Amino acid sequence: MKGAYGLIFAVFLGLLGGVLNWIYLENKTRDVASISFLGISEGTIIAPGQPMSGRHFVEVRIPERHAKKLQDFVYLYDDRTTLEGSPATRDYAGGELVFRADHRTPPAELKLDDDEEMFWVPVDSRSFVPSLVNPGDQITFIVPVYANQQSRLPTDTPGEDVSADVADAVAGPTVEIGKFRVKSLGDRLGTLDVMKASRRAPIQERQIGIVVDTTKPEELERAKRLRDLLASGDYRNIGIILHSSN
Repeated sequence: MKGAYGLIFAVFLGLLGGVLNWIYLENKTRDVASISFLGISEGTIIAPGQPMSGRHFVEVRIPERHAKKLQDFVYLYDDRTTLEGSPATRDYAGGELVFRADHRTPPAELKLDDDEEMFWVPVDSRSFVPSLVNPGDQITFIVPVYANQQSRLPTDTPGEDVSADVADAVAGPTVEIGKFRVKSLGDRLGTLDVMKASRRAPIQERQIGIVVDTTKPEELERAKRLRDLLASGDYRNIGIILHSSN
């Protein structure tokens, strides 16, 4: 009989120890510092341009030791009120975090640094997809070299010349000139998804604006060569090569 009591007592102590251990771990977990990030609630689908609201959001708690750097890239849960009513800039689905880089507004105006100059190049709309090119990208222009261009002949009168029409211009080989940094595509100064989210339609995207650093002679020389070739070919049939952003 005493053995049975001893066995029951041992089982009781085992259960008690398990309960106390669970309570300890539960309290320990609560004591771990965490950061609350902004997430999209399960079952939610948000389309680009759709206003975001409080019902779309959920709190995502992550232990602080794993999340210190994450808060530089992801909105905190306390920031949710700043996003309510603003249009989504991309597709969202439940279970995602809301990244700061996704919530942007297009630049309100064109701004150039003191050492920058900008000019536009009309690119053949059949030779590239504007939606895949964004301001900040690096591109190289493909420029055809034309033969039998209209020539300028000197006259006997100083300061005058006359145009001599020769055979129609014929496209010869192409040359590649670059790299250049894209500043705008028509009036688009940011990514297409951000512009659409702001309910603005870009115009004249085939007019690519590029910037040149005037303190760098090699960039100025490339820009001059490009402008000369564009002018000699009457800005026809220009294509581009898009370079990796890495």
